[in-house]
Parts: sequence; C-alpha cells; structure tokens
Amino acid sequence: MSPRRAAAGAPTIPGTAVTLPRRTADEILAATARPVPPVPGQGDLVDHWRECGALDDDQVDALGGEQP
Repeated sequence: MSPRRAAAGAPTIPGTAVTLPRRTADEILAATARPVPPVPGQGDLVDHWRECGALDDDQVDALGGEQP
C-alpha cells in the first residue's frame, strides 16, 4: 500500500482525503491541443462582433480576421 492511495477494496477512514494522481505536462498539453470540430451553423465571432460594432477594422486585423 502506497502512502498516497489505499489498496483496492480497502476500507476508507471517514474524514480523510486521498490525493488524486497528478497529470503530467504532456497529458495536459495533449488534452488542450486536441482539435475541436466546429458546430454546424456556428458563425464566426469576429464577424459577429464587427457587425455589432464591437470591433472596428483595425481590431479585426489585429485578431487575424478577414475583411469583407
């Protein structure tokens, strides 16, 4: 039995906390780097913000958006 976890099926002591295993940096980077597919019919936020007047053309350029 390791000091961090009890053996499988071992009774637990009420009021104690067992630390969860820490994820490595590679596991965290792999989870954050996976591609997220676009939702069908989802619009571009930069275009929406430009249409609403929240962004001007200079701000859109700074974000890398396309000019109409």
